[in-house]
Amino acid sequence: MRILMSAAALILLTAISAAAQDIDQATIDLVGATAAKGYADPGAAVVTHIRKSKAVNGSGYCGDVTVEGSEETTTFHVVLETPSGPSVLRLADYPTPESDPQAATVRQLLLHFGCTE
Repeated sequence: MRILMSAAALILLTAISAAAQDIDQATIDLVGATAAKGYADPGAAVVTHIRKSKAVNGSGYCGDVTVEGSEETTTFHVVLETPSGPSVLRLADYPTPESDPQAATVRQLLLHFGCTE
């Protein structure tokens, strides 16, 4: 019961945050589904803090999503309109910059998009 109430509270907070930026529910749902893209159980993911990004195409969104199989969260950036469909870039999918040269690029992109500080 406690977990269910926490999940409901997170969904409500996400909806309130997104509503403040005039993000419609269908977009919130699509961003949430895309943020968990590739997860074995995407329905178990908790997505919070959805907001429009600074991406120049206007179809980007930032937020936080639980890391698969854990209660920890990671920052993500979703682009809804790409030739191959919605795509996601999750910070947790890239290890520290010391072990993966692409990780530094990912961190810069998330900063540029306004997802991280």
